[in-house]
Amino acid sequence: MKNSRKVSMFDYDWISVLLFNLLVLIGIVSIYSATYNETQNHILQTFYGKQALWFAFSYVLVVGISLIPLKNIKNNASILYLIGVVLLILILLIGVNINGNKSWFRFGNFSIQPAEFVKLLTVLGLAKLLTEPEFKITNFKNLLQASTLILVPVLLILLQPDLGSAIVFLSLFLVFYRDGVSIFYYLLSILIIALFITTIYLGQQEILIIGSIFIFILFNALTYFISKKIFWLQTFFVLSLSILTVLGTNFIFKKILKPHQRNRIEIVLGKKKDDKGTGYNLKQALIAIGSGGLYGKGLLKGSQTKGDYIPEQHTDWILTVIGEQWGFLGTLTVVLLYTFLLIRLIFLAERQKQKFSRIVGYGLVFILFAHYALNMLMVLGLFPTIGIPLPFLSYGGSSLWAFTLLLFIFLKFDAHRVEDW
Repeated sequence: MKNSRKVSMFDYDWISVLLFNLLVLIGIVSIYSATYNETQNHILQTFYGKQALWFAFSYVLVVGISLIPLKNIKNNASILYLIGVVLLILILLIGVNINGNKSWFRFGNFSIQPAEFVKLLTVLGLAKLLTEPEFKITNFKNLLQASTLILVPVLLILLQPDLGSAIVFLSLFLVFYRDGVSIFYYLLSILIIALFITTIYLGQQEILIIGSIFIFILFNALTYFISKKIFWLQTFFVLSLSILTVLGTNFIFKKILKPHQRNRIEIVLGKKKDDKGTGYNLKQALIAIGSGGLYGKGLLKGSQTKGDYIPEQHTDWILTVIGEQWGFLGTLTVVLLYTFLLIRLIFLAERQKQKFSRIVGYGLVFILFAHYALNMLMVLGLFPTIGIPLPFLSYGGSSLWAFTLLLFIFLKFDAHRVEDW
């Protein structure tokens, strides 16, 4: 059913746009508070000045999005995905190494991180694939094809190496659940992660293997008691995978992960304490957040922030500025803004008339949630330290523009949801 009413940018969901603007403005104020220096004369040479400029330019991108026909975005989604893969290959060949990761293209004084934009291109490519005629994600062959589409960028990003971005891409597997993929696969993934962590923590492979066998014998007994059936093939597959996970954990942990990555995992698990080395940022972050109390110490105040105890605080650790200077209430405000935005986007995704735009919506939701949740868990010491920005708040043009594009492309689809495009 076509709608003859002309749709403009002003028809975009105003609640989502308002939350977007509030989060970005809070981010600019926090960056200003974390990096303000009285000796700086030119505002565009400051981090907060650059972030404000990138925010202004993000609306140029929004205008550009409004001029692109939706049919062009949908029809060219596969090509856009391939362009993203090519960019990730090129970054390995001619990219610039910054902070240990070969993740950037540099043009004079300006750097851009392609992985941030490839998240958007992967979402579009995934939406295109899942909406192909005769494509059913519940078919195992099709599930492998869709999984490969996600894993190709993951593997290329791991080669940079950028573990944080790679983990975020894995959140796109949650999109499959809305399309009918069995919860069995997700429970299996949780089991494998739990076995991996437990094996690192206990270091007793024999006990865990015996425990795995016992668990699945119990699982079959309960299954038979409830349904009078035993799923032998599924049980054998899960049991074999569990044992392989336990046996392979030491190899992955000691031979594949780098020393600083192993240290970060052991610090989170409480097996190691390194407040002056790998765990320094985390210790200072917890001090900053804890010292903020209920109301915080106020703008441009706070010993941890003003003493520059937390390196790169305006990027991945921006939440510590909010916690120290605006306290629990300030942090709670940010958490509520993200929560409202995610809930609103889920509502928008569910009201879509076409499957393509619904998948784009859920892709946005899960990527945004992964960034938000992992960054907060990292700052609170509940997840190993990885390079992952807080969306819309952390300093960085690539992250801000990529999330702006993904958000407003979906909002454009939503504004045209009743049209047959």
